[in-house]
Amino acid sequence: MTRATVAELDKRLSSHEAACEQRWKENYRRLDGIENELRSVNNSIKTALVFFGSLSLAICGYLLKITLF
Repeated sequence: MTRATVAELDKRLSSHEAACEQRWKENYRRLDGIENELRSVNNSIKTALVFFGSLSLAICGYLLKITLF
């Protein structure tokens, strides 16, 4: 096995760093997409909870009105 020279190691390390940088950029891009999707799902859940909560209150109020009056 031959020993690698400093120049060869520098070239290999530079290549490795460039590949890692590209991978991390892709990971961050994907994570941003995931975060945006989670925000969207979270907003949908909040909207649905408000809607069904309001609907439940309206139904309870209606039933209470019918029962008492």
